[in-house]
Amino acid sequence: MHMRSQRSEPDSSPAENRPIELMTENGYSILRSWEIERVKPPENGEYSFMVRSPLGTGREIGVGVTSEVVVEIANRTRGRILLFSTFWIYCSERHLAIYLWEKNDYPPGDKLLVKELDPEDCLLALRWETT
Repeated sequence: MHMRSQRSEPDSSPAENRPIELMTENGYSILRSWEIERVKPPENGEYSFMVRSPLGTGREIGVGVTSEVVVEIANRTRGRILLFSTFWIYCSERHLAIYLWEKNDYPPGDKLLVKELDPEDCLLALRWETT
């Protein structure tokens, strides 16, 4: 194996400053609004995403999680994952991506509410790191 010596790059490289962009299989692009605005992520179970359709039109979509699903995960993880956990960002983004892929359209009223969890959410929560 050949290794090249490289000079260390500063922590604030251009790639690290770009918002995370998630692409759905049918061409929707999802960006985290707080990353675009360079502010701290929400910790209240309400997340705003900028979504661009395959045709190029964009909308801001709000995704929330119900207190019931937060309690369910808190119980399953013995209190490791609470409302302020980054797990909920991932979960909300994932549910939005699934909606866009299945419906091929924006959610009604540009809002989506995560009311129940699927098995993948529950398995991921059990493995989610708290740091």
